[in-house]
Amino acid sequence: MFMHLRAIAGAAFLTVVCACGPTMPPTSAPKPADPTFDPFRTVLQQYIDQTQPYRKQAAQAQESTPGKATPTTAAATAVRTRQNDLGDALRTKLRPNAHQGELFTPDLTDAFRHRIAAAFDSPKRDLLLDDMAEQLTTPAPTQTARINQRLEAPRIPPRLMELLPPLPKQLEYDFTDRTLVLRDVDADVVVDYLPDAFPVKATASVPTVPPQPIVGGATSPLPMPQLRGGTVFALIGDSGSGDQPQEAVAQAMLTYFNTARRFSFVLMLGDNLYHDDYENEFLVPYKALLDRGVKFYAAIGNHDRDLEIHFKPFNMSDKDRYSFDEGNARFVALNSNHPGDPDQIRWLDGVFTDAGDKWRICFFHHPLYSSGQHASESHDVIRPAFEPALVRNHVDVVFGGHEHLYERVRPQEGGIRYFVSGGGGRSLYDYRKSPFDEIGVSEHHFMVAEIAGDRLFFEAISQQQKVIDCGVLYRRAGAKPDNDTTKWLSQCEASRPRIVTTQ
Repeated sequence: MFMHLRAIAGAAFLTVVCACGPTMPPTSAPKPADPTFDPFRTVLQQYIDQTQPYRKQAAQAQESTPGKATPTTAAATAVRTRQNDLGDALRTKLRPNAHQGELFTPDLTDAFRHRIAAAFDSPKRDLLLDDMAEQLTTPAPTQTARINQRLEAPRIPPRLMELLPPLPKQLEYDFTDRTLVLRDVDADVVVDYLPDAFPVKATASVPTVPPQPIVGGATSPLPMPQLRGGTVFALIGDSGSGDQPQEAVAQAMLTYFNTARRFSFVLMLGDNLYHDDYENEFLVPYKALLDRGVKFYAAIGNHDRDLEIHFKPFNMSDKDRYSFDEGNARFVALNSNHPGDPDQIRWLDGVFTDAGDKWRICFFHHPLYSSGQHASESHDVIRPAFEPALVRNHVDVVFGGHEHLYERVRPQEGGIRYFVSGGGGRSLYDYRKSPFDEIGVSEHHFMVAEIAGDRLFFEAISQQQKVIDCGVLYRRAGAKPDNDTTKWLSQCEASRPRIVTTQ
């Protein structure tokens, strides 16, 4: 079947798709560490070869959509055009008669089930179930996987991902009940599925908490200092809920923008669209900021669809990892859904080679250090995968989300400072103080930062527009605050609230 379809693809489309246009992912299936899964790599490669010409055609359809790059519904329509174009091709031209077992072939099913069963028989069992339970916190109707059809199912979490053979960027692992699902990222449809892959069914059981009381402190935003050449930006994480807390945080951001200090861009720390709703989870809440020319730069979270990389207002340029320079800083977005991806680590090792004396700032979804629901995942999976590369590349600051709270961590290996800012709108998680913490609070919030020379000013602001935290980071050891910094720090201390905890 695959050979026949490749012939169709070559005859029908290679002459009409130009070499220019949107960025496309690599077209080679990654090699698995375990040779048992080499046949799986072979069928994956056949699928990539089969679909690539149609994938290019779908990308060109998006590029031809009027208003594709505007922060309006036209940009969402452009992404849906790409998705539907490829999905229709899969259903009607490429794989109209596809059935279960074409990629999860019978000779591989035992290997997959054995690999997963061994993990669930290990001491990791409860941790795996906890990670899968968190993925289920976005309710979806109970559905059965069907080839070439959409399925509202969560992705496999990183702890389990590292046990499975790697996938090309065109595909991702999802799960529903006890079924392992293979999804086409661009078409957002099921490519294949493996029933009874998991020995048990995970259930959603992540506890949430109300905001912690914040007493005293400033009742209006603390403006960033007016410093020559300063770069001011905001940050939000786990924001795409489409409900009242997200609206309240968005309004607090607008109030800060209008009354305290304008910021030119916003870093989005993942879980940008919990329900894949570009309009109600992004375009509507942040319309006032978008209308004022504020740019948003997104990282992919565990509740996001990778299709978001093609949404032009997220400024990801069709990539799940990318970098950009603003002022005296280089900002690097990573995809922490794949922390062990060797290609990503190699890319990170090269992205700062020409950064010179700029601040080195990374942002991605899963934190390396956290004191909330996902503390074990941070410690066991994310930190070992990312920290060595962050240290050897002399990264200064890392911003993450995933934990629905605010957290500032003491300097860690290499002097790196870590922030967790996951209070952009989703239900909050309980904060349990760790020895590496300087401050933490369960509260909906956003952050604002300003980079000026060797200083990075920061503050976290609640949905009630109260200052939660503020301070200054220095890039040079032993740096002394100048008059402007001393004045702002005095205002910061006067603005600090008293956070009421039960610990």
